[in-house]
Amino acid sequence: MTPVGFISSCFKTKNGIPRQPSLCLAAKGTLTIEKRIFSNPEHSLIGLKEFSHIWILFVFHENGSHTAVKAKVHPPRLNGTSVGVFSTRSPHRPCPIGLSLTKLDKIEGSTLFLSGIDLLDGTPVLDIKPYIPLYDIPLNLKETLREETVQENNNENNSIQLQAKADTTIVSAILTGVMRSAPPQCNTKDIDCTVAPFLTQVPKYLDVLFTDRALGDLERFHAKGNHEGCCINCFAFSNQNEAKEAITDVLKNDPRSVYRRTKCSDRLYYFFINHLHITCWFDESIAEVLRVKPCTDRNKKINNL
Repeated sequence: MTPVGFISSCFKTKNGIPRQPSLCLAAKGTLTIEKRIFSNPEHSLIGLKEFSHIWILFVFHENGSHTAVKAKVHPPRLNGTSVGVFSTRSPHRPCPIGLSLTKLDKIEGSTLFLSGIDLLDGTPVLDIKPYIPLYDIPLNLKETLREETVQENNNENNSIQLQAKADTTIVSAILTGVMRSAPPQCNTKDIDCTVAPFLTQVPKYLDVLFTDRALGDLERFHAKGNHEGCCINCFAFSNQNEAKEAITDVLKNDPRSVYRRTKCSDRLYYFFINHLHITCWFDESIAEVLRVKPCTDRNKKINNL
């Protein structure tokens, strides 16, 4: 298959990429449709701006060798327990194809501007499809979600519980609120939706702390356009608070692999987002950011364990 385009992402290395889309809403990227696919690539996007979210089918182009794919994998959320590869979203698959639901911010010409992504820079994209809640949410599940949302909204003290329910069903609140009603010809009582038991548990988020040095590092950064000339302290975030929130979103979900958690727990962890190079460490339920510095071509080559 020929890719229709390639992702330009804020994630330049595999370290720190969220395991699922929408875990870090400030994670942004673009996708430009290749002219070798269409003589007028912008024509292929006519009508797509009517949708707030899109499915992206892509290739895991840097997941290692495809010749030794294992039938069982170890999802990080199961802390080492083995399950069949087809019961997971592991990138290590017989056919390295991924599926990601991202927010479509805008379209300019043949370029899509995306947010809430979990895609590595340079990812080949095979196809784009609009997200349609009417068909993409199982009927019984969406009816249950709507009822729970109404009940929780009636209780001002249950905002945390509402977030937990949204997390455990792995459906973003921003999407579940889009549904209006099921097709009249469908009987929601005849359709049920279940997920693996470990997905019904509330995720254990890490507490993310910033050292004084890291906070001072962030204060030295500023948005582009505030001055003339090239500056290594320019970043793609609109302000320091947005950058801090993005870093927190990445770390609170513990981006480490099972191997890093069990075999290298005492090592520093590095990752990149936009033009930031973040150094941190983990201690049980805590992730602490030690330093934030400008990203350079040299430090992008840090080992991606």
